[in-house]
Amino acid sequence: MGRLNMKLSRCSIISMLTILLLTGCEQAATPGVASALASVSPAASPDPNVAPKPVSDTGVLPTNNTSAATPIKEPVGFENGSPKEEPVVSDEKKQTKKSALKPIYSVGKGQVAITIDDGPTKYTEELLKVLKEQNTHVTFFFIGQNAAAFPQSVTEAVYEGHEVGYHSDTHPHMSQMTYDAQENEFNSGLNKLIKFNKHPVTLFRPPYGAYNNDTKLVTEEHHMQMVLWNEDPKDWATTDPSKVVKSVLAQVQSGSIIVMHDHPSTIAALPDIIKGVRKKGYTLVTVPHG
Repeated sequence: MGRLNMKLSRCSIISMLTILLLTGCEQAATPGVASALASVSPAASPDPNVAPKPVSDTGVLPTNNTSAATPIKEPVGFENGSPKEEPVVSDEKKQTKKSALKPIYSVGKGQVAITIDDGPTKYTEELLKVLKEQNTHVTFFFIGQNAAAFPQSVTEAVYEGHEVGYHSDTHPHMSQMTYDAQENEFNSGLNKLIKFNKHPVTLFRPPYGAYNNDTKLVTEEHHMQMVLWNEDPKDWATTDPSKVVKSVLAQVQSGSIIVMHDHPSTIAALPDIIKGVRKKGYTLVTVPHG
């Protein structure tokens, strides 16, 4: 019996020693695992409720650029002031000739032309309705991307007898672009516009009135005329239709080409503008084309 107790005691001691040895090994390994886990940033563990952000091939997050099917809701700026020709952007690879194109700044004696830029928009149908009620035709300068987004407004404007001109594809400062870049911009938007306009597009207005010799050359190559303006009521600077009316009628004179824009305050002002221009004895016309 005494020997049995001694054997059991030895077994207990051996078991305890074994447990202590194993515990020591586990404790020695733990700091390494903890260090490895600690080196992982919390951001590296994806949240299943958050969608990952798209990354481009260059590894840079893409910007929210306007696609060809998305209308330009508000350009960076608007046409304003008195436009004039600017210097050509240096491009040593391309030699260009001097353009003979003369931009149009006015219409005939006793005439006034209302021009509407930056459409079509979601407001253009209402604008066309107002013009029909006033028995008046205007000259539209449509943007390529907007024409692709609101094609029905383009075809309706043509059907109603308005003059449809071109105003670039994305509304850039073309005078700050090389000849090739201007040509690409010109072609991309014009191809969108002519899909919905069976009549030849012969009038072009550069965004912001910003143009140079290269802009004129590109316009000539498309057998188009460049149309600018001599009256700027800055309709974009107010949401008050009465201020737009007052500004237009204070400036209007024989031969005026008035630059305005396709948005609500201008549309609301048009009936009084049209009546006021006629009351002054002027005839409302569209910009003539060659």
